[in-house]
Parts: sequence; structure tokens; C-alpha cells
Amino acid sequence: MAPPVVRDWPQMKAALEAARRSDDTATLVTPEDAASLYGAGYLAALERRARQEFPDIDFTLIVDCGDAPGHALACLRAGVRCISMREPNERIADIARQMGAELVRRPT
Repeated sequence: MAPPVVRDWPQMKAALEAARRSDDTATLVTPEDAASLYGAGYLAALERRARQEFPDIDFTLIVDCGDAPGHALACLRAGVRCISMREPNERIADIARQMGAELVRRPT
């Protein structure tokens, strides 16, 4: 089953409440190319709010950066912990690791 796609706080909150009820870890993804559509600051703030309001839920938010290394770097600088890109990018993956984050393949 594909992980829930979250675009905004109501969707994030609903997904994390469902994870709380099921007592599971949660993997959530943003829409494709979300970094260019919503911006790094918004997505980082969404993740921060979720971590503050749901400290008891173990979750991963995968922020999709499409094919834009600049957006990927902006997300990392803003504090996003997990990003994905269409094509593997070893330089971005290395930078992510150095920042305590990771570049992963987008779940399908």
C-alpha cells in the first residue's frame, strides 16, 4: 500500500492521528515536485509542527524534490530530514548524510 500523500496540515494531522490509533510508524510523502510547488520553508515548517504536536509518533515525511538539486538543498537547509529526487544524485545524498538527513527513493 502506498503511503499517504500530505499537502497541508489537515492531511498531515489526519495521517498522524491514524498512525497513533494503529500504533504504527508512519511514512508520509508529499506530492511529486512538492519542493518547487510549496517551497522548502513551508515543508520544513509542516514537518516541525508535526514533530511538536505528535512527539509520540515515529514518522518519516519524504519531501519530493523532483529533479531539482537546488530545491533539494533548500529543503535540507530548512531542516527537512528526508528528501527524494527523480534520479539518484550522489552529491545531494552525501550532503544530506552530512546534515543528518537522507535522500531516498520515492515510495510507490
